[in-house]
Amino acid sequence: MTKWDVLEHVLVGNPEKVPLEFWADQEFVFHAIHWNGFNFRFANDDLKKDKEFVLKVIKYWGYAFEYAHQSLKQDKEFLLKAIECNGLVLKYVDESLRANKEFILKVLEVYKPAFEYVDEKLKYDKEIIAKFSN
Repeated sequence: MTKWDVLEHVLVGNPEKVPLEFWADQEFVFHAIHWNGFNFRFANDDLKKDKEFVLKVIKYWGYAFEYAHQSLKQDKEFLLKAIECNGLVLKYVDESLRANKEFILKVLEVYKPAFEYVDEKLKYDKEIIAKFSN
């Protein structure tokens, strides 16, 4: 059975029928995600940690970042690149970073619409508001 045959399980809504080895294959997972970004939850941990692959995924489906490895959700340098690709990423970053004023100021330099996902306490900070407004 080829990966294209197996992809049919994903397309008809039966991802649980896909053998685990396919969820480790970048090409297969990318096609599954292209069909539905929530399929990233089935990818193996190596793919969920792969920075280049995750960037590729979130360009199409920002909300797929919810299923990225926790280490990426805490990696400030990576997150700034990811937010450039898709501001929705900020919604899924580690909560401590969404409340980190220094980090949020950098985020707003990269992508102002990410303000929507900033921690509520920072939304009223004068410096944050000024950065968002400029």
